[in-house]
Amino acid sequence: MKKHLVGTIILLSSLFLFVVCANAADKPRVLSAVGLIPVDNINMKHIWQYKEWVENASKGQLIIDIKGAGEVIPSEEQIFALSKGRIDMIFSMGDDISQMTPLGSAMVLTGMPPWEEKEKGVWDFYREIIKRDCNAYWVGPLYTAQFLTLTTNVKAKSPGDLKGKKIRTGASYFDSVKAVGAIPVSVSLMEIYTAMERNTIDGFTMVPVGYTQFGWHEVSKYWVGPKLLEGSTPSCPLINQDVWESLSPQEQKWLTQPIIDHLEEIYAYHFWLYNGQKYGTGAMLTSGIERIEWSEKDNEAFKKTWDDALWGYVQKNMNPEDFNRFSKLVGHSK
Repeated sequence: MKKHLVGTIILLSSLFLFVVCANAADKPRVLSAVGLIPVDNINMKHIWQYKEWVENASKGQLIIDIKGAGEVIPSEEQIFALSKGRIDMIFSMGDDISQMTPLGSAMVLTGMPPWEEKEKGVWDFYREIIKRDCNAYWVGPLYTAQFLTLTTNVKAKSPGDLKGKKIRTGASYFDSVKAVGAIPVSVSLMEIYTAMERNTIDGFTMVPVGYTQFGWHEVSKYWVGPKLLEGSTPSCPLINQDVWESLSPQEQKWLTQPIIDHLEEIYAYHFWLYNGQKYGTGAMLTSGIERIEWSEKDNEAFKKTWDDALWGYVQKNMNPEDFNRFSKLVGHSK
């Protein structure tokens, strides 16, 4: 009788453990994440698409919980929060991670579409350096075919008209702004409207997508000069390295494969979006921003001055070995 009772207890215990383990196995893995700017902005559309791709690929076993943006963790603190494990993922850009790694400033300089970056080993380089500098894993490029526009309240008919003007830009581009004769100013993205309205700045560089959503057409007059850093792919959804290493190979593939599978689609979409009538440069012009065209000679000289200064900034801040490797990968002559 005792043996039978002991056997029953063991059987019931085993069944209980099986049920507990089965329930644990069925529970999805949830990754907390934040976006760079308000998550309802058109620029953040692909983080929601990516979330859907991952969750569909995993059949609901891997969930990306997008908590919000700067109201959750200020954009300037996100890379540090990620590195320390306060958040699992961030959907950010190169310039925003440049606070922790000089590579962030270099990501706009490859001059390649993302599939070529992958083929030539640029992605592997990104992952190596970002792991070392930021304790993070670079998942892949979600925002491609980008460029910057320069909008001002100064009717600059040539580069010389920008001399001495205060231009808000990202930290990575301060040397470029100086090189073209203007004065770089640091203003947070959410304060651009007020700074333009109060004439604290004379202009700013920014991607055109979402321009009218932020209402910048209300406080700006002109889009001047050429598109800058056209075709760049500086985006970097990142995941904390410790979290990445805690994932199974299958979970890791659920995060990386959707970007690879949709790479050309992402590129084509952003090319359309940046030049489009609804949210891109077309929307800027429709809203009343006046386009000031420069001569081809001025455009080329301005872009070269801008790019050369950025390369100089990158070389100054990256260690020589990293800079030489990056230059070789992207075919840049030093």
